[in-house]
Amino acid sequence: MEPLIEYLKVLADPTRMKIIKFLLERDMYVCELVAVMGIAQPTVSQHLRRLKAVGLAEEKKEGQRIRYRLIQDALDKYNKELDLFLATPIKDIPQMKEEWDRYQASVASGKVLSSCK
Repeated sequence: MEPLIEYLKVLADPTRMKIIKFLLERDMYVCELVAVMGIAQPTVSQHLRRLKAVGLAEEKKEGQRIRYRLIQDALDKYNKELDLFLATPIKDIPQMKEEWDRYQASVASGKVLSSCK
C-alpha cells in the first residue's frame, strides 16, 4: 500500500500532473519544461526527481542536457494497483484490519452513529 500512497502523493501536485501530461506527449529536456511551465529550472528538476523516485520518469543525459521520459509501464502498473485497491473489500486489506475491526464492533454494538452527535 505504501508505494501506491507515494504515487498518489506525487499525483497530488498540479505541477507534476502538468509535467506528466507533457511527458505523455513526448520526451522532453528540462529546459523545454522550464520554458513551457514558466517556472524555475530547480523547481522543474525537483518535480522530476519526485517522478523518478516513484519510477514514473527516467532521465537520459545527452551532453550538457538531460532528457526525461515518462515510463508508461509504471503508470499503467500504478493505475492497476489503484483499481485493485478500490475494488478490494476493506475486510480483505491487511493494513485496514484495525479500522475494520473497530467498525464491525461499533456496528455490532449499535454505536456507529452515536459518535457523530
